[in-house]
Amino acid sequence: MLNWAKFLLPFLLSYTILLFPADKQVIKKVLVINFDPIIKSRGNERLHRICHWNDPRKLTREYIKDLEECSWGYLRYKVVQWVDVDEFPPKVDGYRYTEEEYLHCLSGKGEWHQPDGVDYKYIIEKFKIVEKVEKGEIDEVWLWGAPYMGYWESLMVGEGAYWCNSPPLNDIACKKPFIIMGFNYERGVGEMLEDFGHRVESIMTHIYGSWEPKETHAWNRFTLYDKVAPGKAGCGNVHYAPNSEKDYDWGNKREVWSNCDDWLTYPRMTGKRRLVNCREWGNGDIRLHHKWWLKHLPHNEGKAPDGKLANWWVYIVNSPYR
Repeated sequence: MLNWAKFLLPFLLSYTILLFPADKQVIKKVLVINFDPIIKSRGNERLHRICHWNDPRKLTREYIKDLEECSWGYLRYKVVQWVDVDEFPPKVDGYRYTEEEYLHCLSGKGEWHQPDGVDYKYIIEKFKIVEKVEKGEIDEVWLWGAPYMGYWESLMVGEGAYWCNSPPLNDIACKKPFIIMGFNYERGVGEMLEDFGHRVESIMTHIYGSWEPKETHAWNRFTLYDKVAPGKAGCGNVHYAPNSEKDYDWGNKREVWSNCDDWLTYPRMTGKRRLVNCREWGNGDIRLHHKWWLKHLPHNEGKAPDGKLANWWVYIVNSPYR
């Protein structure tokens, strides 16, 4: 007998945008700050072009599209302001690369500055981010930059902020906590989704109060993988697919039992498992794995028996959820 779910699921996932009608979608307004200095010694071209890196605008469009798809149409990001910045951002100690110094380090002939971390407080003040958040003009900030500009993948800022794959910046007087994402135009959409995936892991751990390879609550069960829970894999996590044996092992062909399909109908679950391997999530492709994982996050209306929302995306994009 054919396993109908195995053949029908890819078809269903390709039409996920249709699930949430417009009145059920959430639109999040984004300020994008692109630190992409013009390099005068290289024909006045922007840094990403002279290094043959990716176009941040194209990456942004694809990322927004992927997250709308992965959230089953629930999440729609809208860029309301884009700022191209013709400078290197300052480090926490005030140091700022010149184009000569940066290119010298990039060539391997120089040492990168330490501490590497960017001065977030400078960025928040310079671009009046707190005022824009509190007025409701923006909900999130996305930073674009190059290697060694010192961004966290994600950072939660403001009163009530907590760990979001980095220590919170909660000494900023903002009554509406918000997230700053840090992206690198040397990399691709897959890495952007990885940043977002680690944000998901941090937020859901906060919501459930723990994250362990146990069956004690839904978040723990969702993230189980065969190596830590033989025969009981769920959907794994950002670094570990259900059958992974090490970090980033998304191309593993070993078959394991997983209840991954059950999470698409959570909290209505059948308990059924089936054999899965890397064919499910792109045979090792980073972007395809992360899309597969994000699509399996619970996304239905109502509440689960544990009292938590059955749509985890509400927590993920309205953080800290109140």
